[in-house]
Amino acid sequence: MKTYLLPILVVSVALCACEKKEPTVIDKPTPATSNFETSRLGHAIDAYQNAPTAENVADVDRAFAELDQEIAELKQQASTQTGAPAKTARTKEDNLRAYRAKEEARFLETKARAKAQDLKADAKGVGQSLKEAGETTGEALKDAGNTVKEGFEKAADTVKDAMP
Repeated sequence: MKTYLLPILVVSVALCACEKKEPTVIDKPTPATSNFETSRLGHAIDAYQNAPTAENVADVDRAFAELDQEIAELKQQASTQTGAPAKTARTKEDNLRAYRAKEEARFLETKARAKAQDLKADAKGVGQSLKEAGETTGEALKDAGNTVKEGFEKAADTVKDAMP
């Protein structure tokens, strides 16, 4: 009986940890500087939110890499130019960095939600398996009890028959 207590305890704790709490949601940010890279990243994260697949994760990673490359190019421009062009490049770079940070937070939140859903589904599956195992064990114990009862009844009948 003790061997069933640990799995039941683990599932109970997991289900308690999964109680419904409405977490705050990170809204989709609007870039101060819009370009192809910011648009691509936003769409890639939206696609992942709708379908959290490995392919969509790879697409988001590529979009982050493209945005990082754009940021690096702007940093290079700011360091090689002077005056208004340098200031414009620095401003765009800062805007893209801020946008990237917000989108990264949104993506991480989305990944965490997807993982939580997977864990919740796994916990339900474990709970169902434990329920089925408990039912099977209960049936086996009932059958064993009936067998023992029948054995005692036969033994009692044998003793009665042997008595004068």
